[in-house]
Amino acid sequence: MKSFKNGKIFVGSDTKTFVSAMKISHGKVVWIGQDADLNDPNAIDLNGQTVLPGLIDAHTHPKYIADALHGVACTPPKINSIKDMQAALRNSPEFGKSSSVWIEGWGFDETKLAEHRSPNIDDLDAVTTKQPIFIYRSDCHSSVGNSLALKLAGIDSNTPNPEGGFIGHFPDGRTNGYMKEVAATQLLIQAKSAQNFDNDVQNMVNSSNHYLQNGLVAIGELMGRLHPYDSLELYKKSISEGFKPKVSIYYVFDELNQNQKLAPTFDSPLRIAGLKIFMDGSISGQTAFNKVAYENGSHGVSLTSAEKFLQVVHFAKKNHLQVAAHAMGDAAIQIILDTTRNMQPWLLDRPSIRIEHASILSDEMLTQINNANMNYALVTQPIFFFAEDESYRGFLNSEQFKEIYRIKSMLSSEAPMVLSSDAPCTPWEEPDSPFVAIYAAVSRKASNGDKVNLNEAISVPEAILAYTRDAAKVGGFEQNGQLLPGKGADFVILNQDIFTVPVNKIKDIKVDQTWIDAKKVYQR
Repeated sequence: MKSFKNGKIFVGSDTKTFVSAMKISHGKVVWIGQDADLNDPNAIDLNGQTVLPGLIDAHTHPKYIADALHGVACTPPKINSIKDMQAALRNSPEFGKSSSVWIEGWGFDETKLAEHRSPNIDDLDAVTTKQPIFIYRSDCHSSVGNSLALKLAGIDSNTPNPEGGFIGHFPDGRTNGYMKEVAATQLLIQAKSAQNFDNDVQNMVNSSNHYLQNGLVAIGELMGRLHPYDSLELYKKSISEGFKPKVSIYYVFDELNQNQKLAPTFDSPLRIAGLKIFMDGSISGQTAFNKVAYENGSHGVSLTSAEKFLQVVHFAKKNHLQVAAHAMGDAAIQIILDTTRNMQPWLLDRPSIRIEHASILSDEMLTQINNANMNYALVTQPIFFFAEDESYRGFLNSEQFKEIYRIKSMLSSEAPMVLSSDAPCTPWEEPDSPFVAIYAAVSRKASNGDKVNLNEAISVPEAILAYTRDAAKVGGFEQNGQLLPGKGADFVILNQDIFTVPVNKIKDIKVDQTWIDAKKVYQR
């Protein structure tokens, strides 16, 4: 048994409860209280430091992050042009290796590049044609590859578009390397991943410390795959070799056979939790499905019809799984609500349907959520308006902009609200820092200093609950999120008091220690 004293321990049961002392044993919290009630001369002195329940990123892409950590960040502030990107790719540790070694990058947003366009196959071939190159766009929906990457994926000028995706071409018909939306991007990813399962495992293991230094003890994998291998096997092997965070997997519905059985599991540290379905694209890519058209006349891309979404729901209900529906545009969210709000939920211990992003919500839609029979959760990402303010202001009209990332309104709704990252799917160098996200949710300031709908700001304790208690409930981490007796002894010790530092300092807070199952797994 270990005891702690002289701390500022945020319990996570509500916004106000703190204790100064705690006991942990056999992976659990066994007692909380005040120093005066602790009788242990060997108690660890926290010296007044702030302790939080271990943070949970309920919507992220760990496989992509593992790739990104050994890849090139193509994001501001360092990368501001295609020339910058080319130079950074040439400085990649992978550059100059064999033709079987992919050079990878992530995070570009053409609106932030000096050329005001996406890199293309010619730009990447100018870096090298001897190794495949793959770069994710900031939304992780689209990507670009060089000629060797396309060749390995079997893509040429005659390759048909996959359903829901688009293969880019120059005016003369030649492929330009741009793979628009998830279905097209997956053609490159499968070629890349098919080469080396063991290498992917090693990348995952190497990424473990990245989560721990951010205070993340549990994560939701929102891109579970069956091809070229089962994500469950990737995580099993990675955990056996040292990957520390707990994981809930959500499988991409389009990869499942309609007749197969996919039972949920809740054995720590690895769980199968649900299904992932894409309703639309992204706002920064002008592919989110909106009721009001963009300036180019398009309403975006509707990737899943009401009829197909019902198939997803029925499959999930039959297999007792949660549905996590990516929906950024209000038209995409409306399909979810119109299809399911009068249905009875099939899960009672957590929301049956997670609306991922919920980027544009009207008052009417919030009312529909509040009056629904269905139990929804709203899993949103303040990092998007923080890092992509210019795109949102440029692509949405003023009325739409007032309805983006309505975090306070979500918190006041009947649906639990969770903050998460969707990392690495945004053009920011630290896309899954919980402290950047909390700063954005509390300050409503973007990275460029712009104020984004200040009336939707929430308090620091409310933001922390959205990363702990509520993230645990929604993401299937029942033993996490609160430091109460009987709960898991997963917690973090901060280098500053997040509750009292000036708001503009929140994003700079660091984790001094991370504990999982009553064991210290990270020390700054």
